[in-house]
Amino acid sequence: MKNNKKGFTLIELLIVIGIITILASAVIVAINPGRHFQQARNATRWSHMNSIVSAVYTFSVDRRGVFPACITATPANVATCTELVPDFISLMPRDPQEGHSYMISFQGTRILITSTAPEAIAAGVQVLQ
Repeated sequence: MKNNKKGFTLIELLIVIGIITILASAVIVAINPGRHFQQARNATRWSHMNSIVSAVYTFSVDRRGVFPACITATPANVATCTELVPDFISLMPRDPQEGHSYMISFQGTRILITSTAPEAIAAGVQVLQ
């Protein structure tokens, strides 16, 4: 007798689905999209903070060594530095995560800019110049 087998058996399909599931989970773990998004946000923070520091130092050079009034020993929200906009920075940058902001203060004789976002704090994202 001739065996006319067409299609796949249920066990073959289940084995293939299992293998695909294992491979897909390994790829997702290897790629780790959450970590990549976090690294991208932290890179944006570095860029924003460097822009703010450049604006502060340009302000200081223009004013013969006087820093903006918003920079004190206590950390203040960068949004309060209205003296910098629009002459020294076109628009004050905002943190990439909603609900967080950049803080600026004197750290001894240097300027410290940090983010209030927990992922930035954990990664040590700050600018001290």
